[in-house]
Amino acid sequence: MKQNVNVIHCSSGRCDRCSERAGESCQKLRELGENPDCSVLLLESNSGLIHFNIAGSPIPNQPPWVSDRWETVFIGQDDDLFSELDFVAGAYCVGPYLSLFSKQSGDYQVRYTSLPIVRTSLELALLNQLVNENRIFFKNSGNSREKLTEQQTRLMLEISEYIKKHIPEINENTRTRLSQIAAHQRNVLGPLFPLLMDESIEEIYLDRPRSTIYFDHQELGRCNTSFTYNEKDVSRIITFMRSESNLHLDRSNPSLKMDLDVLGNRLRLSASVPPLSLEGVHLEIRRARRKPFTLYDLIDNDTITYEASAILLLAIASRLNITITGGPGTGKTTLLNALDMTTPRIWRKIYVEDAIESRLLMDHHQVKLQVDPVDESHRKLSKSDEIIKCLHRSPDYLILGEIQTIEHSKALFQAIAAGLKSVQTCHSNSASNLISRWIWGHGIERSNLAMMDLIVTLERPIPGQSLRRVSEIVEIRRGKENGLQTFLGTNTIYDGEELGDWADDGAFMIHARNAGIENLDDVMNALISSLQNQGNYANLETLSEILWSYGHPMKFTG
Repeated sequence: MKQNVNVIHCSSGRCDRCSERAGESCQKLRELGENPDCSVLLLESNSGLIHFNIAGSPIPNQPPWVSDRWETVFIGQDDDLFSELDFVAGAYCVGPYLSLFSKQSGDYQVRYTSLPIVRTSLELALLNQLVNENRIFFKNSGNSREKLTEQQTRLMLEISEYIKKHIPEINENTRTRLSQIAAHQRNVLGPLFPLLMDESIEEIYLDRPRSTIYFDHQELGRCNTSFTYNEKDVSRIITFMRSESNLHLDRSNPSLKMDLDVLGNRLRLSASVPPLSLEGVHLEIRRARRKPFTLYDLIDNDTITYEASAILLLAIASRLNITITGGPGTGKTTLLNALDMTTPRIWRKIYVEDAIESRLLMDHHQVKLQVDPVDESHRKLSKSDEIIKCLHRSPDYLILGEIQTIEHSKALFQAIAAGLKSVQTCHSNSASNLISRWIWGHGIERSNLAMMDLIVTLERPIPGQSLRRVSEIVEIRRGKENGLQTFLGTNTIYDGEELGDWADDGAFMIHARNAGIENLDDVMNALISSLQNQGNYANLETLSEILWSYGHPMKFTG
């Protein structure tokens, strides 16, 4: 979304008395058009119109009343919003909506406004009629178990048919746009649809009824909205979540985690109700990107360096046991998915998750198992049980999602003690804290800890800001005593800035010697060089397969 938004206020006479007029062109637009990263909002407050250049196209030299290369939104004459638009920090379209982000000088908060794209006062009046009266002229499906996407698709078609029948002069594009907006607003999640559809949104929060909704944007960080849900709306949300998930959410089971598909957008909803949530319903919605971040994407947005990427690529290709840790919202699952996309296509991978956050990958062998959330009191499908059952499912790699409970941890270490190779996430703010939690909190024997190979820590340095980073990678050191494996501590091989040394008794050198390799410097240099030359290995699963063509990934020479 990186852009420079320029705001131009037009007078009531438009170009007639404007000093920037150059024939039918605008001198100011012509100058702005020379900047490819620039976008424009052209405002006519006394006509109630916001014009903006269509994304991906150059800024037109001519104003909207001369050129058709603009999009227009009608918000009403002299609307209060016009006074805020001089502080716009970002503007772009999301489906049939215009998303605006503003930040005044000295204000650390970014304010968000979403506008349905209606071009005239007549379109706005029609939209209001469709929203307010649609229960009269749209039939009910009669299917009480109709899922949200099915409901939205049906409503869009019904509304579009109604417009075509009663106002046939409206063209198909306008009909589709208005029917989408009207269908969205009929659902209890209506105000959230512009956020749910936005690839840049990461997580949405409602603290309690009547509090304003806020969210995390991948570039702008924490943003505030002006809309709220009252107690009646919240009750509808609870009913909606129960219906969509077929899970309990009540006083006896006051928290719920569920997956939801909204028109192809994958969401994970977490909610709590009284008596757990003292001030009423609390809601979090985590949005999964349609196109997940690759390892290259994470390098580009400064989450990870080339050096750290090379370590993790070598680790995942060598099938090390890897735990990704960090606090909430630090990008653990994002990194896990990026690493998953680098695995050879021939591998058989089994996923055990309560919320399905892994991705289906083209031509990969994937088995996905969904278990009940830990906060479902009536759960029948246990994550711990399914981890143990994977011993008989012959995976090349086990992807476990989040390890949360004592039972999960014990099942994990039992599985890797039996020879399974796994990648998982777990909440902690450092490798040392995670190890302490495993030993003292979850009762894991130190000898079992020696079977873990690598712990990767992510952090979010500034709360509410978008930056995440890999802050540490440590390998587990191990030895043998009386024929038994022992945990000897950890060795930091990446400290957030520089590579460290390999420990002779660390996981990497132990795996390397088992493959007949005494030095890892050559493979690391070759991998870093390969990653830096993205054109040679744009598809990292291909690079992973090439690593194995050398007999073992640690024998790779580039």
